[in-house]
Amino acid sequence: MAEHLLRYHATKNGLDLDVASAGLAAFPGDTGTDLAMEVLAEVGIDGGEHRSRRVHPNDLEQFDLILAMTSGHKEQLLKLAPKFTGKIYLLKEFAERADKGQDLGNSVEKGYEISDPFGQSLDVYRQSREEIDLAVQAIVKSLGGGSKVKIAIGADHGGFSAKGALVEYLQDQGFD
Repeated sequence: MAEHLLRYHATKNGLDLDVASAGLAAFPGDTGTDLAMEVLAEVGIDGGEHRSRRVHPNDLEQFDLILAMTSGHKEQLLKLAPKFTGKIYLLKEFAERADKGQDLGNSVEKGYEISDPFGQSLDVYRQSREEIDLAVQAIVKSLGGGSKVKIAIGADHGGFSAKGALVEYLQDQGFD
């Protein structure tokens, strides 16, 4: 769910992020559970193309940030690749600290768990989705998503015609 929610909010806010998911005990090629697909569909997200895969050490090398749902997952990832301590966080931990603009140097994990809803009720899946969604939105906000960039352009008389062309170009690109 986290992959789809992060991709959804990043796209909605004009962020170009490379988002992927992998599990420590995933069965490669499996689809998401019916309940996961249902709770994603409730918020307008189609997760039907999702296929699970296992974490590979190359993933830890390739990605700038690795977000785990539980401290147990985080510990396993750190054992797999201890040199990447600085880029492995719990999702809610990273979201809270990024949203507050805090330095992410030392991990404080109390209260940052997102329980795995697998095998539980639809309501538990909804609760997990909501926790993930709030965290993901905070991360997107901290990365600049949702804020509109405004540009002021000055010019003397000699550059006035060039300024007009530049303003028109920037407006075509979505800037004010």
